Amino acid sequence: MTAIGPVHVRMTGVVRGDEKGPGVEIVNAPTTAEATAELHRVARVSGADNVVSVAADYRRAALAGGTTSTQWRIEVQAWGTAMAPAKVEPAEAPEPKVPDDDNRTKDAKADQKVSPNDATDPAARSTPEVAEPAPAQPAPMPKAAPAPGSADTAAPKMPESGTPPPPPR
Repeated sequence: MTAIGPVHVRMTGVVRGDEKGPGVEIVNAPTTAEATAELHRVARVSGADNVVSVAADYRRAALAGGTTSTQWRIEVQAWGTAMAPAKVEPAEAPEPKVPDDDNRTKDAKADQKVSPNDATDPAARSTPEVAEPAPAQPAPMPKAAPAPGSADTAAPKMPESGTPPPPPR
């Protein structure tokens, strides 16, 4: 495994609670488990397979206090090192094999041989289907858009019957 680099996640939330702290049934307060799961997700998005040396920190601070409840700011952080599998690069790429001159001449002679059926019937000879190149023609130029405020776009034209057009939708 190769280290990609450090990964850090920070989650915050503001909750209400009593003087002892936030209530148990608080749903929008981040937890260290959520921060750790988010840390792994961020690392996977970055291309890592795993996160090592994971640590988390949970902090709670009272923002405002009243007679019945207190607002708390909760901050959770998680960090670690993203790891990915080591990439093995080949030392040298193998060179493609070039056919020998002897093999070239044998292949050329074999291609020149014609079967007896093809020799008697010229219509039966197979011809390879090759697409012809398309003729090179320049693309047509697009028409220019009308100038803003021109008579064509300023107002809808009245029909010849004298009734106004329906309102735009």
